[in-house]
Amino acid sequence: MQWYLVLGFVAAVTPLTLIPGTSFTLVTQQVITSSRSDGARAALGSACGLLVHATFAAVGLSALVMSSARALTVVKLVGGIYLIWLGVTTWRSARRGAEPATRRRSTISGPSSPSNRDSGSARAPC
Repeated sequence: MQWYLVLGFVAAVTPLTLIPGTSFTLVTQQVITSSRSDGARAALGSACGLLVHATFAAVGLSALVMSSARALTVVKLVGGIYLIWLGVTTWRSARRGAEPATRRRSTISGPSSPSNRDSGSARAPC
């Protein structure tokens, strides 16, 4: 492989990796609603997921899945089963009385925060 192709790829991908996205939002939410350690765990989990995805892409698994209808069906089924498992475990933990992370009280204060919503201090944007 020529070095200029690798350099061009790195130049194209680097800005995309530096732009904040859903991982940044998830980590920020965990830090605000929970703690720094929860934010660090969310960041580590996101980085591990990206590493696995990049490894599969580098090995060529993505190309295999795109070229084989059967492999794509298997990936879809495994992903669907995983999502169902996540939903069932979340539902069970909610029934046990555990408070989901999205219902925790936020420390953000602003015009749309629950503490300012009813006080009349919130103004509609112009």
